[in-house]
Amino acid sequence: MKRREIQRLKIYWQCHLPNRRQAGLSMVELLVAMAIQFILLAAMVYVYTNSKVMFTVNEQLSRMQENGRYATDALLYDIRMAGYAGCRSIKEITPNIIANSPPVFENITDSLTVYENGSGWTNPTLLTRVAGTDVITLQSTRGSGVSLTGNMSADNANIQVDSNPDGLVANDLILISDCSNADLFRASSVSNGSTVTIAHANNVNTDNRLSKAYQDDAQIMSFDAHSYFIATGSNGETGLYQHSFNSNTATLLAEGIESMQLLLAEDTSGDQEPDLYVNASTVSDWEAVVGVRVGLLMRSEDGVATESRPFTFNGAEANTGDDRRVRKAFWSYAAMRNRIN
Repeated sequence: MKRREIQRLKIYWQCHLPNRRQAGLSMVELLVAMAIQFILLAAMVYVYTNSKVMFTVNEQLSRMQENGRYATDALLYDIRMAGYAGCRSIKEITPNIIANSPPVFENITDSLTVYENGSGWTNPTLLTRVAGTDVITLQSTRGSGVSLTGNMSADNANIQVDSNPDGLVANDLILISDCSNADLFRASSVSNGSTVTIAHANNVNTDNRLSKAYQDDAQIMSFDAHSYFIATGSNGETGLYQHSFNSNTATLLAEGIESMQLLLAEDTSGDQEPDLYVNASTVSDWEAVVGVRVGLLMRSEDGVATESRPFTFNGAEANTGDDRRVRKAFWSYAAMRNRIN
């Protein structure tokens, strides 16, 4: 009996105990699992793509901000210093010019010329200026003034100074001034040593004689004229360029600038404060111009926006096409320090 009962129990447990062998997934369970995986994967791709787009947009906005700030700072500095000639401005001391091919002084000797839409400006470079953009030329002394080590024996004598911090070389434009008189000449030679000797022979000047024999209270300073304009580079990108009259070279200051518009601050009340902001063509009195309002239209390097949007700059709609680039306008003002007492 015991053997039969044991046999019966074995058969019972074999029939009623769950099957310990692993069973596979049904088709429905497999499809559900795959659907969940696809949903999770799509969510991860969406988050990654959005993060990458936002990173690219923020990176290009930061680059626009940096380029805009750098270009604005360089231009505003030159505007503030326009007409600087040491102890007095070029407007107060009209220099005697003996230099061959000097910069062209326009609008009296105020060292500021604005060409509205580039009209009247002769492009000295091989770059293509962007149509409809303004050009500004600013003239002043540059760098550090250096005093003469002694009196000149005659008005055609060499000039001697104790250092050459601005790295003056032959053919550079130099202004010498003692706050009463000034001469603009080209250096025919510069001999560096314990004493720096600068000659002004007539091979690079119309005459080798200055207006006077300067004394040791006079200073010499490098002189240059800078033109700022928007042009298209060899890579097809537009940017702000600075052309140096002295070296006859154009330097790219910042890419991604597609327009520059300039408004001149006119003082009509005589208090040396701006009363009107006008275009160059409508300036009534260039003597009354006390500052410049500069507008730069920046654009991102790539098309990172979801769609192209119209952009208004200086009262006109910019032609953005379908490039999907982000645009931002930078407006700044600089007073002409040498116009303000």
